[in-house]
Amino acid sequence: MKKVTKKAVAKKVVKKLAKPKNAAKKSAAGSVSAVGGAAKPLTVEPKEFRARIRMYRHGLGDCFLLSFPGRNKDMVHVMIDCGVVLGTANPGPVMTKVAEDIEKTTGGELDVLAITHEHWDHVSGFDAAQARAVFENIKFGTLWLAWTEDETNDLANSLREERERKKAAARAVKEKAAKLKQTDRVARLNGLLGFFGAAAGDSGDEEDDANGGTAGALNYLKGRRKPTILPTGGKPVAIPGTDNVRVYVLGPPAKKSDLNKANPGKGEGYELMSGGSLGLSDAIMDACNGNEKSQPFDQRFRSKLSGMPPKHPYRLPENKWRNIDHDWLAVGERLALQLDSATNNTSLVLAFEFIDSGDVLLFVGDAQAGNWRSWDALSFKVKDANGDMHEVTAADLLARTIFYKVGHHGSHNATLKERGLERMKSDRLAAVIPVDVNVAHNVKGWKRMPLPSISAALKKKCFVLFQSDDTPKIGKNAPRPKFRNSIENFQVHMKDKASKKIKVVRTEHLYCDYYL
Repeated sequence: MKKVTKKAVAKKVVKKLAKPKNAAKKSAAGSVSAVGGAAKPLTVEPKEFRARIRMYRHGLGDCFLLSFPGRNKDMVHVMIDCGVVLGTANPGPVMTKVAEDIEKTTGGELDVLAITHEHWDHVSGFDAAQARAVFENIKFGTLWLAWTEDETNDLANSLREERERKKAAARAVKEKAAKLKQTDRVARLNGLLGFFGAAAGDSGDEEDDANGGTAGALNYLKGRRKPTILPTGGKPVAIPGTDNVRVYVLGPPAKKSDLNKANPGKGEGYELMSGGSLGLSDAIMDACNGNEKSQPFDQRFRSKLSGMPPKHPYRLPENKWRNIDHDWLAVGERLALQLDSATNNTSLVLAFEFIDSGDVLLFVGDAQAGNWRSWDALSFKVKDANGDMHEVTAADLLARTIFYKVGHHGSHNATLKERGLERMKSDRLAAVIPVDVNVAHNVKGWKRMPLPSISAALKKKCFVLFQSDDTPKIGKNAPRPKFRNSIENFQVHMKDKASKKIKVVRTEHLYCDYYL
């Protein structure tokens, strides 16, 4: 009689778990090997899978296509965001390739389009200068937006008005800095305003912003399909056409105080950056928008330099160090940073749960600390696979997470530690960092994206870690991950600093598919 070892039994269990109940049937399976941290991608699509996560590798930006077995058709498709950061070389052709692949894969029909928040690297693909012409051929079954886009919500309207005031004030600071030839400050402000697209960075015209930039992209989508507003913490949402997946809405938080908390507190995150009071920023914002009463200094303490006599002490060279006429411009950068963080914190956070197994796919957009913290106040009552009611919390969902879309391209303030990554307990955890390091470091000047300590924690925690511009990192003792690179490639272009010419820096797969 053949001896049955514990190892053989474990292999049978793993094999059984790899075949979920509601698996889509496809062509012959490929194979993958994992030896000492290396893995070979599949050559063909697996025969069975319960979800395919298509991770587009188009640059520093988010675009994901999730495909699930359908009730009445082969596959149901959910797309989350589609954009690339301002400053990417030749973004139009690349985003057009992405959109064309989405059209081909979905047959021109997206069952759900989810937009997490109004930043260029999440919505630029819908701009007329990029891939809008292709998206015109794609039907959107449902458009999911966060409550912060609800035009009947007073707080949402207030947040949008405040965002526009801050954008206008940041533009005013940039224009003043340009007149003073403060080129470095102008470049930094352009980079921050660039999160809202070219129109937001270069124009002060409200009509231009409505037609271009992030606001224009969102207006286009709203014109194509009336949005379905997803309330945070409400009843889990079903994906039309599927029976085995429900979606929990964890963010954005409903309280303005949570939305304003961008950075982790002490011990909450990885290599923290401190915050700071923004009271002076608020005063500068009001002043730039013409509110005389909110000027940081009372009228009696202000004097025009042009009205001072030539020998006034303020004009003497030895007193130049006391001159603060232009120091206030530094506050404009803090204002723009505040604007960026506040928008990130409005990110729609979606947890996709397989009802039969309880496994979770977590997509957080660019949610920052206040968004993550707010999840602990939520609880959901749902039926399990047997039809029994039970309560689900954010901690439960994180513990069962097997795929994590890393927040804000691996930034320090978008992955909490104890309340975030350390709660993800699955030994099948996979993650993806949507980042192009060359663009982050050499174009944008974000030298700590992704943050090394977050990357290190993910490598230690995950059995497979994907990154848009790199080969997957596979754990030595991990199960065999099933992933496949696209046959279609594209050339990644960047401007050479010395020659100022656009050059090809590498050839990249258009996407990587990960199968569950």
